[in-house]
Amino acid sequence: MKNKQNAMIHKVSSLTRMLHLAFMLAVPPLYAQPQDTTKTVELNEIIISAKTGIHRDRQAKPNASVEEYLQTDGKVGMVKRGAYAWEPSINNMTTERISITIDGMKIFHACTDRMDPVTSYVETVNLSKVSLGSGFEANPNATNNIGGSLDLHLNRSGFCGDGFSANANSGYESNGNLWIYGADIAYANERFYLNSGYFHRNSGNYRAGGGETVRFSQFTKNNVFTNLGIVLKTGHELEGSVIYDRAADVGYPALAMDVATADGLITSLSYTRLFAGMALTKWETKVYYNNIVHIMDDTKRPPEEIVMHMDMPGESRTAGFYSTLSGNAGRHRFSLNWDGYANRSYAEMTMYPADPNEKTMFMLTWGDIRTLNTGLFFVDEYQFNHNHSLRLSAKGSFQRDGVNDKKYGWNTLQMFYPEMKQYKNRFTGNASARYRFRKDSWEANANAGYGSRAPSGSESYGYYLYNTFDAYYYLGNPNLKHESAIETGLSFAWKPGALELKAEASHFYFTGYIIGKIDPSLKNNGLHMNFGEEGVKVYQNIPHASLLNTSLLLKYRFLNFYTLNGKATYARGRDNESASLPLIAPFGYDVSLRFAGNRFVAEAGIAGAARQTDFNPEYGEDETKAYTVINLSAGYSFRVKKTVVNLNAGVENLFDTYYSTYADWKNIPRRGRNVFVNLKFNY
Repeated sequence: MKNKQNAMIHKVSSLTRMLHLAFMLAVPPLYAQPQDTTKTVELNEIIISAKTGIHRDRQAKPNASVEEYLQTDGKVGMVKRGAYAWEPSINNMTTERISITIDGMKIFHACTDRMDPVTSYVETVNLSKVSLGSGFEANPNATNNIGGSLDLHLNRSGFCGDGFSANANSGYESNGNLWIYGADIAYANERFYLNSGYFHRNSGNYRAGGGETVRFSQFTKNNVFTNLGIVLKTGHELEGSVIYDRAADVGYPALAMDVATADGLITSLSYTRLFAGMALTKWETKVYYNNIVHIMDDTKRPPEEIVMHMDMPGESRTAGFYSTLSGNAGRHRFSLNWDGYANRSYAEMTMYPADPNEKTMFMLTWGDIRTLNTGLFFVDEYQFNHNHSLRLSAKGSFQRDGVNDKKYGWNTLQMFYPEMKQYKNRFTGNASARYRFRKDSWEANANAGYGSRAPSGSESYGYYLYNTFDAYYYLGNPNLKHESAIETGLSFAWKPGALELKAEASHFYFTGYIIGKIDPSLKNNGLHMNFGEEGVKVYQNIPHASLLNTSLLLKYRFLNFYTLNGKATYARGRDNESASLPLIAPFGYDVSLRFAGNRFVAEAGIAGAARQTDFNPEYGEDETKAYTVINLSAGYSFRVKKTVVNLNAGVENLFDTYYSTYADWKNIPRRGRNVFVNLKFNY
């Protein structure tokens, strides 16, 4: 088995200003210096943007992880199984119903327990912006995206005359003894650019509120990247990117196993043709390949806590392409995209009995699942006049998927599904429309969409996947029908000068909703592998389900230097029996007051959630208590000759509150009081 594992492992004015306020921080919003000339192009909703990367210099916590940045948006949540690699959700929907891409590239996790989401393989130093698409209004390369999509745009200097620049980052966080180091360089002229860098994070076990150590929450992460481009001739550009990310000794306190290594190699090459004086403006074609290898491990757990030692390696390899043609014709802005990918997902489990006289047991949990997908996407936004616009989009996809391994994959599943074919052809699609009205300080949006998704590999072909949240094994179902949904949404915004208010609501009505349901006939059928196991659930289509998401946002700027930000969110999900859907957030809030001077910035924030009363014990959920946390931060920047120095410090969870949220796996507590310091040099 070791030989097989080894084969799979082949990657923070003056002191008086600083006393102006003592402020609190809720995960920091983005701040741009007044002199910054960055231009943000509105796609749908951009969480973070900058010309040469996320503008971390004046933020409270510049070296925050990608996940910490993402959860500042009201639509994005995080399911946490430990301190590392949180699983994103959009509109209270997780991996199966959302699409996450890096520069349009499809990447799929290699862990059956979703311990390695796509976001875990990048660092903020290598991102320029993140585009969020809510529901069906998503990026062209999204697939199976009922809940929405995230596209992580890599940091590229572009073809300009900026010349050479370099950055060095360092940070320390007291809770968990987390050390952060990183450096990156950039060079750009009119015909060539290069971005390259390295980032390192190392953390021990963190402490919950009150000082309790959360065992097995340590991790080490290294990330190396290079992005470059060259102008072949006027209007012809060639660009490439390489990312290698390696996490090691990653603890997952909410799970029965940890991770020895998680390696990601992500590569791409693209060609762009720019047009001048034509209706067509840009044609970009990209090819890419990525390989994700994930090795689960329980050897560092105390022997008395391990009933049976297991090896659980997994691998996901994806090769793909997309070609996008964009243009303007009169009042139309349009884009046509063709994309495709081929993915291989493989995961196995070897179990070693404590009694050496007993035989080892082996099975494929992902039996070499193969997926081939290609789709056509079209979007057109028509501007009737200055006040009215209509956006129409549609995508149709063909997918062929199945289990390639006959001996342990297809044949094993056939014991439960005798009529199962090895491969299956599927057709999915979606269409959406958005009407926008703008006049003076008012803006209103109304949107509607319909679409379907194919079952995921685990939902169709997963074989006895253990879920520690509800203590059930999950069995895939190759006979699942497509899940469909109707989405409707409304939003109203009012921006009378310094005040901004926005109210938003979206509703999803599902038919054929896919979820695991108990199968009593499969309880204790000879594959009883964990003490405390409750039985087996099989993925099924239930008749219908619904999900409502609402949010209220406020921003008020006053006295030139101050900004008050407020956010409140509420969601509710119900299945066909009016029971709560799992992992639906209760009422939550986040309020912060920010001071931003020329060189000094400080923030005070309070964040929390109400008691979770809409929970479903069938899926391992229980009531979570209401909580409130208070955060403080401050930052100061100054120049030494050609070098800009940024110093940031703060305290998260000031009063060391002990709490966990609805999305903390098995009620694993969040971090207690955490003091952080970040220092950055920009040359």
